[in-house]
Amino acid sequence: MKKIFILLSGFFFFNAIQAQQNFTLEQATQFALVNHTNMKLAQADVQDAEGQLLEYRSTGMPTLNGSVRYEYNPDIAVFILPDFIGPAVDGKLLDYNLIDENQIPPLSNAGFPAQFGTANNFVASLDLNALLFDGSFFVGLKAQRLYREMVANDVQVTAQDVKLNVKKAFLAILITERNNEILDRNLVNLDKTLSETKAIYENGFAEKLDVDRLQLSFNNLKVQKDKVERLLEVNYNLLKFHMGYPIQDPISIEGNLDDLMTDLDIEAVIPTDFSVQSRPEYASLELGEELARINIRRFQVGYLPSLYGFGRYAKQLQRNDLFDNTENPWFTASTVGLNLSVPIFDGFSKKAKIQRARVTLEQTLIQKKTFEQSVKLEVVNARTQFLNAREGVENTKESLDLAENIYETTQIKYREGVGSSVEVSQAEREFYTAQSNYTNALYDLLIAKTDLDKALGKL
Repeated sequence: MKKIFILLSGFFFFNAIQAQQNFTLEQATQFALVNHTNMKLAQADVQDAEGQLLEYRSTGMPTLNGSVRYEYNPDIAVFILPDFIGPAVDGKLLDYNLIDENQIPPLSNAGFPAQFGTANNFVASLDLNALLFDGSFFVGLKAQRLYREMVANDVQVTAQDVKLNVKKAFLAILITERNNEILDRNLVNLDKTLSETKAIYENGFAEKLDVDRLQLSFNNLKVQKDKVERLLEVNYNLLKFHMGYPIQDPISIEGNLDDLMTDLDIEAVIPTDFSVQSRPEYASLELGEELARINIRRFQVGYLPSLYGFGRYAKQLQRNDLFDNTENPWFTASTVGLNLSVPIFDGFSKKAKIQRARVTLEQTLIQKKTFEQSVKLEVVNARTQFLNAREGVENTKESLDLAENIYETTQIKYREGVGSSVEVSQAEREFYTAQSNYTNALYDLLIAKTDLDKALGKL
């Protein structure tokens, strides 16, 4: 629950920044933790699990129901009673010698019509039922609480994925903006060189081929810049999606690759030890294991008897004239009791359920073991990728410095008339390639750092 509180605190953080359209990486992440649909669904699952717990708990609470019943009988039912009065009277008369046997009339099959009941019947009652002991209920209640905890932990798993996607989308924008800035600088420099070469050509000191080569390079850079700008729009839309931000609304970000590289402590990101318990997925698996064990116990205690208590209190009124208080008073009826249910034979239903629950536990243990191995492999691979990316940054930075030096030297030689345009074009292509390689290497390093953080459970 503490982790959920931390996530919900992002809501208040969001209120402080919702009016703005400019986001840092941290602000974008906090916005996503509140607004992304997956986070909303995960929080809804927590609320549903809480509702399931309350619903299940209510089945073990005492229930009290009241009822009021009124009956009006326009025609009271008639019952035929056998003639038990005549023979009794004749018997007494005969005993006292008031008549002789010849004077006793023969028995008749005809009975006497009689009515039982009143025209108005009114009953008000209270019924109480209470669970006194049911082992399955109490074990099931523990399982419901554990399930709620597992669903709450799943919020952390969802948050981890949301953070990962937001950060990668954010980095994609930074790399695209960096490439766009590089293209802008290259276009300015190349346009200057093209103008100078055109002037030299007009003065007869350069060939038309030199101008055409530079013009071709300039046109290619413009095409590449158009592609990068369209890619930048795509990446912004991707970030909006992962943030849960309206696609149609404008947005901008703060930060650049250099700032992130400055904050990156190369030595600190490669820990000497690692515990799989730092991963939120592992906590869910552990809770799943405990839940599977409790489920077995729940079916086992189903063999125990269950005891329920009940009680009833009622007031009854029977009158021909409902409002005649002199006719009949209110009568009281009350009942209390116990109901003991002892399971004797259920067709091996519980046995089958216990067997299936044990299979579920075994599957959970296998999943847990598999996850442990996969995380260890993920950490090893992420470390390797990070080390490779770090080495790649160092190598591409060295290559970039060399390519830039060569490019500047060839331009100087060309302006002084001791170099060729072919050398300039070749040095230019190598310089552009080195720029792209270095920028991509920075991006790869930050992505590798992000994947390593995810593997280590540090997102």
